[in-house]
Amino acid sequence: MLVVPAIILKLAREFLGLSQDEVEAHTHVSRSTIQRVERGRGGVLNSAVELQKFYQNSGIEFLPPTSGAGWGLVNNNAVGDDFRLNKLESVVVRNRSVQKEGR
Repeated sequence: MLVVPAIILKLAREFLGLSQDEVEAHTHVSRSTIQRVERGRGGVLNSAVELQKFYQNSGIEFLPPTSGAGWGLVNNNAVGDDFRLNKLESVVVRNRSVQKEGR
C-alpha cells in the first residue's frame, strides 16, 4: 500500500466534512495523533495507515501521482442527487475543556 502524504490525509478528512474530534470518535485514533499525522510528524506511520483505510472505507479514493501530476482525491459519496460528503453514522464527540489565559 502506498502511504498518502500528510496534507492529503488532512484534505480527505475535510473533504468528508469531518472534524478531528469526529474522526477520533470513529477510529479511536486520538485527536493529538491525528494532528501529528496531518502535520507530517514522524513516528505515526501506523496511525496514518489506519486513517487512510478509514477514509477509503468512508468513500475517499486516493489517486497517486502519475505522469507528472500530483496526488488527487475523489469523494465517492458526492455522486448523483444524494449529494452528501459522507454517509457515516453520527457519533458523540466528547467535550474538551478550553482554558483561557489569565484565569
